Amino acid sequence: MLLPVLNRSSFRVPVYRWYWAGNVLVHITYLLQAVALGWHMLEVTGSPLQVGLVASAYGLPLLIATPLSGPLADRLKRQWLVQAALWIAVLASASLALVAAGGATTAPQILITSFVLGATFAFYAPARMALLPNLVPQGMVFNATTLSYSGTRLMGFFGPVLAGALLDLADIATTLTVQTALFGIGAFIYFKATHFLPPPKRKRRAKDSILSGYSDVIAFLRKDRALFSLTLLALVFVPIGMPYQKLMPIFVDQVLSEGPALLGLLVGSASLGSALSGFAVALVGDVYPKGKAILIFSTFFGAFMVIFSFTSQPLIAWVIIFIIGVFSGMFLTLINALLLTQLPDDLRGRMMSLWGMVWGLIPFTTLVAGSVAEYHGISIVLAAAGCCVTLTCVAMLATRSPLLDL
Repeated sequence: MLLPVLNRSSFRVPVYRWYWAGNVLVHITYLLQAVALGWHMLEVTGSPLQVGLVASAYGLPLLIATPLSGPLADRLKRQWLVQAALWIAVLASASLALVAAGGATTAPQILITSFVLGATFAFYAPARMALLPNLVPQGMVFNATTLSYSGTRLMGFFGPVLAGALLDLADIATTLTVQTALFGIGAFIYFKATHFLPPPKRKRRAKDSILSGYSDVIAFLRKDRALFSLTLLALVFVPIGMPYQKLMPIFVDQVLSEGPALLGLLVGSASLGSALSGFAVALVGDVYPKGKAILIFSTFFGAFMVIFSFTSQPLIAWVIIFIIGVFSGMFLTLINALLLTQLPDDLRGRMMSLWGMVWGLIPFTTLVAGSVAEYHGISIVLAAAGCCVTLTCVAMLATRSPLLDL
């Protein structure tokens, strides 16, 4: 499947290959830390609620910082923001690694590290995504976007698996040391790919404050009813559907009665399924009704989430979570591609910030989910999340949502 994509795609652009490599390496590292910190918190406290707090601490900056990071990405050199974020991530990871090596890690230290890493991602992600359309010809942007997202998900398989293996064979200090090194290497690769790009062009206004430009994005979305409907679906799919990844340590421990190796395999398999579906989107190209595809695949995502929630056999759980990853990958690949191709360059940074704020709702939904799981079990939480996503998609299909026009 990959050879045709490579032969007729944005991979023919040398600078894009560097960008893609940096992209996948950094994302493998962010996924590694999500598994490592969640499992370490479970080791330290034994509390599902505390595991939810780790995810909440990571995602909270997406609400706090992304309103600022998007406008900065539309004003400053985006590659500067990427570099600053990644080197702060290096310092945060190295600091916790030193503490863990001394065997004295506490829950607040894990939460602080998770918060700092979430803040780095809040500045890294909008700038990184807004850079992409400037690296390839306009006709390659859709292909470049789908390959970029698919690559991150493909490496996302290795991130959780690597985390699980390191935690099983070594310890949390070793895992965090590897994480530190990968962040640093990613920063060097991004510098190689993007250092030459100029700052983004923007329209200047009288009394143009750092946050005032969001009204332009909102006005654009209000005029484009299809993209507006897609945003509404994202407000259900992401905050309600995607926390299953953050809650996976609880499911593996309480339902499957397994350890970090299986945890890494399950989370990684979801990412692998997501990556393969994204490569399929890139291979097929921009030739089908994307809105209808988004609704159909999102419906199946929710349905398989319900099935997964009542699974108690590790092998069956592994197969189902791979399928869940395939369907989530279809949605996330298409929405990333649509947001980047449908908006002008001077709005991309702010739009990616708004997209990041949608992901920033996950801390609150994860915290609620962790609280419910504490008293009623993780299976009920996952089943309810799947039902919400499926019912929303069925309602949009039944009422012929403007999303079907995409």
